[in-house]
Amino acid sequence: MNPDHFNSHIRAIELRRDLDSIADLIDQCFADQMDAEGRDYIRHVRQIARGLGNFFVEGTTPENSQLPFHGYVWEENGRIVGNLTLIQVRRIDRRTYLIANVAVHPDWRGRGIGRLLTERAIAHVEVHGGQKIHLQVRVDNPSAIHIYQDLGFEEMARRTTWVPGIVSHSIRETSCEVLVMKRKREQWPQQKEWLRAIYPYSLTWNLPFSMERIEPGFWNWLSVFLNGGNIRGWSAMKNGVNIGTAVWERGFSGCDYVWLGTEMDHENEAISSLLPVVIQSVNKPARININYPAGRAIKAFHNAGMVEEHTLIWMIKTMIPDNSVDQKK
Repeated sequence: MNPDHFNSHIRAIELRRDLDSIADLIDQCFADQMDAEGRDYIRHVRQIARGLGNFFVEGTTPENSQLPFHGYVWEENGRIVGNLTLIQVRRIDRRTYLIANVAVHPDWRGRGIGRLLTERAIAHVEVHGGQKIHLQVRVDNPSAIHIYQDLGFEEMARRTTWVPGIVSHSIRETSCEVLVMKRKREQWPQQKEWLRAIYPYSLTWNLPFSMERIEPGFWNWLSVFLNGGNIRGWSAMKNGVNIGTAVWERGFSGCDYVWLGTEMDHENEAISSLLPVVIQSVNKPARININYPAGRAIKAFHNAGMVEEHTLIWMIKTMIPDNSVDQKK
């Protein structure tokens, strides 16, 4: 795919002059859908644009910059009306990229701008030897899902973000057979396996989840405390057997995270018992944010007064090397 074939309205983002306009566009397109992390991202974009504008080095790209703001814009008469952020995901592999913040101004929708920006990003990845492209799309955006599928993206998984509802104190149907207690060090090996299954690195590298950081123990607690954090953990016990765990972690972006791990056969009753304790034990329960596989433990979350903020589909496109055809001959 030759990048020179793309519409003349598309150009690479120029950080020094574009970031404020991009923040305005994203805010306008997603204001009613944005979660705490999204609002925090916009705030950081504006702060960086206004505080470091004169220090940006021209010509930086996703491959040679640490700033996750590069990508492409669609410009009409000097006005940015479309945006796509393209991030090289070095935490996974330098050949892996993430497409994010695909936004088109409402007055310019229906012209295929989002698709053309995505095609331009795919071409960029191809030219730079990328092998995989990830993206997330809301489950309630069928038109975008169709575009991505048409461009060769396939669904990997679905994840739901749960937050406390207006009446999150209203707890129902907790199990009297399950005892919730402070977690113990000897329970960690089993809990670690549960957490690893719920939060695989391939789907949570963009979340502030760290198995090492939440591991119980004095030295871990001290390290987190000295860095301004706070972590608390609980275990759900049934007939003396550990069936689940919840770890609350104070965040720094307007929300606090709860990481859940359970025995599959006891998922609903473990979560139904753990979440009320977590909600009643922390100072600001309204800040709680839970990322969990979509379609699972729905009754348990509702019992604890949680509501679905959104469900995202993780999609992936695997690039085919140019020499793949020759190799098959």
